[in-house]
Amino acid sequence: MYNFDYEELGLKCGLEIHQQLDTETKLFCRCPSKLQGTRVPDFYTKRYMRPVLGEMGTFDEAMLTEYKKGKTIIYEGYNDVICTYELDDTPPFSCNEEARKIALELALLLNANIIEEMHVSRKNYLDGSVPSGFQRTMILGTDGYITLKNGKKIRIAILSLEEEAARKIKTENKTNFYRLDRLGIPLVEVTTQPDINTPEECRECAERIGLLLWITNVKKVLGSIRQDINVSIKSGTRIEIKGVQKLSWITLLVNHEILRQLNLIEIREQLKNRKISENDIPQEPVDLTSLMGKTGSKSIATGIKSGKKLYGLNFKGFKGIFGKELMENYRFGTEVSSKVKVISGLKGIIHSDEKLENYNFSQDEIKKIQNKLNSKEKDCFVLVLGTIKELKIAADIIINRIKYIFKGVPPETRKALDDGNTEFLRELHGGARLYPDTDSQAIMNTIEETKQIQKTLPNYPWDIIEDYAKMYKVEQSSIKKLIFNGQLSLFDSLIDIYPAKPSIIITTLLNTAKAIKREGKIIENITNDDYKKIFLELKNKKIGKEAIEDIMRLKADSPNLSIEQSIEKLHLETLSVEDLKIIIKEVINKNPKIIKERGMRSMGPLMGEVMKKVRGKIDGEIVSKELKIQISNKLKEMK
Repeated sequence: MYNFDYEELGLKCGLEIHQQLDTETKLFCRCPSKLQGTRVPDFYTKRYMRPVLGEMGTFDEAMLTEYKKGKTIIYEGYNDVICTYELDDTPPFSCNEEARKIALELALLLNANIIEEMHVSRKNYLDGSVPSGFQRTMILGTDGYITLKNGKKIRIAILSLEEEAARKIKTENKTNFYRLDRLGIPLVEVTTQPDINTPEECRECAERIGLLLWITNVKKVLGSIRQDINVSIKSGTRIEIKGVQKLSWITLLVNHEILRQLNLIEIREQLKNRKISENDIPQEPVDLTSLMGKTGSKSIATGIKSGKKLYGLNFKGFKGIFGKELMENYRFGTEVSSKVKVISGLKGIIHSDEKLENYNFSQDEIKKIQNKLNSKEKDCFVLVLGTIKELKIAADIIINRIKYIFKGVPPETRKALDDGNTEFLRELHGGARLYPDTDSQAIMNTIEETKQIQKTLPNYPWDIIEDYAKMYKVEQSSIKKLIFNGQLSLFDSLIDIYPAKPSIIITTLLNTAKAIKREGKIIENITNDDYKKIFLELKNKKIGKEAIEDIMRLKADSPNLSIEQSIEKLHLETLSVEDLKIIIKEVINKNPKIIKERGMRSMGPLMGEVMKKVRGKIDGEIVSKELKIQISNKLKEMK
């Protein structure tokens, strides 16, 4: 699909991977490190955020963008599992030692140099995700590396130990609701240098770091790991793509970002060829409200009737620019509109590169707008509807975004979308938001402790994957999935119980569990002990392997049932081979015609008939063997 020369483009990618650690308590308080699910909160606290100066005496641009949104923040909490620290009413407790040791292990696995004296810093956030307005973070390791399959080393810039942010529940009427149960859960952030030069390298590096994290004591649940990608090309700039939820998204996101940057640079060159400059950009919008008193556009008419205004901006020589596609199904007009939506809260913009008939504007109305804005055939005009306050913010956003075209690609943070595109999220954070935390003491990592952890480091996961695949004669992809599912140790336990057929264990943990979950059943109701009991019953030949799915399905629906009770309820009493032979004989005697016509090919339908009667009571391979013998004998009788 894409035929980019990444070397010629000067593609550089870096990764930021965030992973929650599996500890009993939070990083700087002793509240439980556990989400409370859908439990109804006990209390609500309202806060307003404002920007503060960083250590360098300047404001961070991303914080100023958040401030312009004018959001109110409401925090939801629980009396029994949230303390005053989360609400920024109490100084931090001592650092969680369990979390620090897990982070030390990860830093050593990443070949990093350990910081012996860690200092806690404050990293400003103004989106409301932290009640204090800053996240506590500390650098634990630097200058490490991870090796790709081809031997290339990707340098690890830093490994930080920090606090997780609160989880966002919803947004209503410019109010963001955050729940405090996630706030403060220990988190590591792994940041690479921009050593990645192709989308495939980016995906592989993200996967290897993820595997490395998941063989240690980290939370192995959905949402516990998050990946951000930094992408740049030599003619563009650095863009941070946040919220990359799946490894499979990475190559598409990187390629789409390259395409977006190349098209933005092409727009700059087009305008240059048209002899359009920043001086041609309007400084102020024009009020068009009086022109639209009887407009056929329902949305505009309704807005004006409610007291809103309609403003317009004309961009000289911009015809076709707002309609230019930057990524698949994503135009420059969409890029401007999404930024207006995020910051001002308005629904977006209307521009004349669109089909204005779709908004029910008459040709007479369009002409009036063009005349009022002095818009010519080669121009493009933009319309925005809102309150005067909203329109002032929106007009500034539009004008400044259009002015940046003449520089090229604006540095910003963008949100990953599941179609491989991205949209504006905020301005790119800089160093201006970081400063020392005066409430925290230095934290020591001793050489003796580091040496002790070094002795007990696990093997690298890619080596484990290769070794397990050879040892158990299964696909490497299956072992990789077990690691990402957090089930490798469970697999080890089940192999100890039932070493005969590793493939049955793989199928149970990966395929059967997935199929049952798709049915809407709660697969989490099946515990590790349940799996062990199932395979113990299989080993003792009290059930056949075909019974596993039925037992799992029942257990998922009825968690209070034991495995023994589930077997009893499903009437899975063991069937002897002698009883099996009788059942097979009955089936064969009922189907002489199909045996005569199809011979040994009758195995398929007859196997189905027999399995209806014996499923889960005896191993399917035994059934197949006995059925084959009896069909063969029947054919001899028929000759």
